[in-house]
Amino acid sequence: MSAIQHPVRPSRPVVPTTLAPSAGFLWLATLLLLILHLTLAWSLDAAGWAEGLNVTAWAALAGVVVGAQLAQVGWPRWFVRVYGLITGMALALYLGATLMPDALTDVERAVAVLKRLSEWATAAISGETTGDNVVFVVDVAFLLWWSGLLTTRALLREGRVWVAILPPGLLLTVNAYYAAANLRPFLLVYLGAALVLLVVTHLYTQMARWEQEHVRYPLDIAVDFLRNGVLMALAVLMVAWTLPPVATAREVADWLAPLERSWRRVQEEWGRVFNTLNYQAGGVIPTFSRSFDLRGAPNLTETPYFRIQAPKGRYWRAAVYDRYRGNGWDSTVGDWRTLGEEDGVAPPAIRAVDLVTQTITVLLPGTVSLVAAPMPVRFSIPVDADVVAYPDEVGGGGEVLFAYARRALDANATYTVVSLSPNPTANELRRAGTDYPAWIRERYLQIPDTVPARVRELAARLTSGLDNPYDKARAIEAYLRDIPYNEQIPKPPQDQDAVDWFLFDLRQGYCDYYASAMVIMARSVGIPARLASGYARGEYNRETGTWLVRESDAHSWPELYFPGYGWVPFEPTPSEPPLIRPENTPDMNEENRFLEDLQDPLPEEDRNIPEDVEALGQPIFALGPWAFPVPPGLAPLVRYARDLPWPWVGGPVVGMALAWSLRHVWRRRRERLLARPDLPVVLYARLLRWARRLGVPVRPSQTPTEQAALLGTHLPEHRPVVVAIVRTYEQSVYAPPAYRQAARAHSERLWGLWQRLQRALWRYWLIRWLRRFGERATRRSSPTHV
Repeated sequence: MSAIQHPVRPSRPVVPTTLAPSAGFLWLATLLLLILHLTLAWSLDAAGWAEGLNVTAWAALAGVVVGAQLAQVGWPRWFVRVYGLITGMALALYLGATLMPDALTDVERAVAVLKRLSEWATAAISGETTGDNVVFVVDVAFLLWWSGLLTTRALLREGRVWVAILPPGLLLTVNAYYAAANLRPFLLVYLGAALVLLVVTHLYTQMARWEQEHVRYPLDIAVDFLRNGVLMALAVLMVAWTLPPVATAREVADWLAPLERSWRRVQEEWGRVFNTLNYQAGGVIPTFSRSFDLRGAPNLTETPYFRIQAPKGRYWRAAVYDRYRGNGWDSTVGDWRTLGEEDGVAPPAIRAVDLVTQTITVLLPGTVSLVAAPMPVRFSIPVDADVVAYPDEVGGGGEVLFAYARRALDANATYTVVSLSPNPTANELRRAGTDYPAWIRERYLQIPDTVPARVRELAARLTSGLDNPYDKARAIEAYLRDIPYNEQIPKPPQDQDAVDWFLFDLRQGYCDYYASAMVIMARSVGIPARLASGYARGEYNRETGTWLVRESDAHSWPELYFPGYGWVPFEPTPSEPPLIRPENTPDMNEENRFLEDLQDPLPEEDRNIPEDVEALGQPIFALGPWAFPVPPGLAPLVRYARDLPWPWVGGPVVGMALAWSLRHVWRRRRERLLARPDLPVVLYARLLRWARRLGVPVRPSQTPTEQAALLGTHLPEHRPVVVAIVRTYEQSVYAPPAYRQAARAHSERLWGLWQRLQRALWRYWLIRWLRRFGERATRRSSPTHV
């Protein structure tokens, strides 16, 4: 058997930083760049910074695809940047417009986004605290477009692989560090794709150099190279995963120390211009926005946020939400005001309240979202506040729903808040009645149509036979406290109401779900309710009389309205101690007993937490009636994967992978055929099979030349190719040995002729089959004559 002869492709001028523009490299590199940028986009969405970030994946996809196309044209770099700037702004504006209300026209949506961009830019330049989630989504979409466009062109046009890899990697690293969710799976996917891209770039650069220097190499070297590269990438990731973090080294910490103050200033400015984002990660500025979604596991840390000195405390409120939308909450009431140091809100005319003054020390620099005991009315620092005014029919006054510092606060900064802490007795609330003001009924009895009837039926069944709102609220509260507590849960299904899913399907959750369920169930039986969010009591220090509030103390609870007493909190979350109100006159010893209880953890039998959940902390992957434990490290990826439109996302990826696999199989098969010494015999046998398939009457008694002539009459335009294949067969079989070797030396040319002929044969066969199918259909449809 003769050795395989690999043809040498035409050489191309190659420099070390320039890649051969082969189709294989373009497709593979583009696919890997898509993985890099889509991983970045999906990680930003999984981090949950703002609602609507899911649309930014389209910007990343468009940036890579357009960048790959621009790499094939000879436009100058400055023109590409101008084109990318204009096109990216238009694309980001369009994606932002998709987040606007459906009632607006396309033009009105675009104008609304432009107006919000203008207002945000004006406030940011003037130094005011501002934030708009839609603006943030637009900015992220433009950033992803710009990164995808320029990095793809830099790789495919100029061969700068590190320019293509580093920008999305840096953004993903920063996002993974500050996000509340565990984004390690996204980081691993990025690192794996980046390492494979380095391998691919090096491989095709070497192949181009080999072709230029006429160096022979196996045609399947790409497969071996990629296989070994993927294995090496996996080995590097495993080793890197087991190494200690570099940030813990003292030398590195000392080297970064001079940059700490500058980075803190960057954090403060970021928190000022985007103060409505969902900051809930360790080391991240805690800020509460005017809307939030009910999500999966919160992944809270033990980062200290506040130290609060107050005579009493149970909740430290930062936000209040009134409108439920099936998968989250929005704040739609109140007016924004600027309150100075001496300004305040007139307290509402309500009974049974204590005036509580709190001194709050900020422990995390850059804080802008302020917390206070419920119903704050005065702050000692200038704030931008969302204030709800009470009508004159209930005595006027108002309360602060949200409060943001006008300037980001440094670490150890303090401010004082005066709040009205409700302290009614159980009997007082029972006698409060149901004479709710009209503005309360209009705003706080809202239930969307998406809430199933079984939620209302459950609330009605729990409160059946009770004659006052307080006892009804306590019955709902007691029922919810019997549902097991678990933070490691999946995200609610997109097509199901979150409260309904929590009450009837999952039957476990954390504070956001308990509070949401109680608000909706209370509203369904006619009790006005709203959701408050902030922090629970924290860790109490008896010696200093202060509470240390950490990120892990983040909490949500319901507040129900009672005429004459205002908004009263309830506690349906079983991981928190119950709220016990005296039946008659409030007893100050009750408060002392409560403070003593804070020093000791709850008894195990009262915590209502399953042992396996507490010990393992494994998230749950629910699939219909089945539920499976998920390793904690993969939980964010699994939760996010459940929400992806897999037919649109996975279909193209699987299709490209299948096409690449089929192409590889075809190339290996071609190489094996070219290596066979009897290739002319194999192709002649295939030609005869095709003749029989096409109905050409070839017979064994005919000579090859006669068979070629007969085939040529049926394929007149391809007769020269048929004759060439048959003559090569005759020469390789019947000629003397020297001539046979000469015939077999033309394997590459013979294979090319066969490929051209085979395409024609397939076309003729399809036409013949369609014609016969049509004739049979015609015969079936025609009437039968006797």
